[in-house]
Amino acid sequence: MAWLLTAHSAGQGVSFLAYVIGAPAATVPILVQDAPRTFARACLVGGLGLFTWALVSYAPGILLFVPAALMLLVAAFVGAENRPGGWFSLIAPFTAVVVTALLLPQPHRPSSENEPPPTLLAPLDSMSRFQDRDLNLRKEGLRDFGALDAGMVEMERGRLVLVVRMPRRFGEGQSLEELEEQVRRLPGVVDVRVCTFHTC
Repeated sequence: MAWLLTAHSAGQGVSFLAYVIGAPAATVPILVQDAPRTFARACLVGGLGLFTWALVSYAPGILLFVPAALMLLVAAFVGAENRPGGWFSLIAPFTAVVVTALLLPQPHRPSSENEPPPTLLAPLDSMSRFQDRDLNLRKEGLRDFGALDAGMVEMERGRLVLVVRMPRRFGEGQSLEELEEQVRRLPGVVDVRVCTFHTC
């Protein structure tokens, strides 16, 4: 135990937890070496256990025990007369696969409720539209059709774009189609496209 604490305090980049759990698992077969069949089964379970832990654990240093897991798996089948047994050899890997599937982190599926609402992007025909009085007045009227706000930004050099933020849900009598149509009618608008969290 002293050398484990020393390695941990010295900051060798290996997790103390990896040693505490991994080292005993790798040495359990030694405790039952006088019983060949039990020894083989302990090697199989220990090797599969270390592999499973390496897959599902984020503990730094756990990969150092992968070679030990390989050695345990090989040792389980070295002696032809002392192998774990057919049923045990089938059940142990199956159990390891099930445990791995249950413990592996599931892929994150973002909820649309947590995403920002889409926006409308409308490129304008000229940078001078920024000072276009008619456009500035009419874009404010987009609020009547559900827009939260509308502003002009220079997304690329010399390219002015009208950005219209939309609500998560339109009010009664409002719709995306109607708002998009109103944006198309603004002076200087070249095109209109819906920009979502995934497409922009």
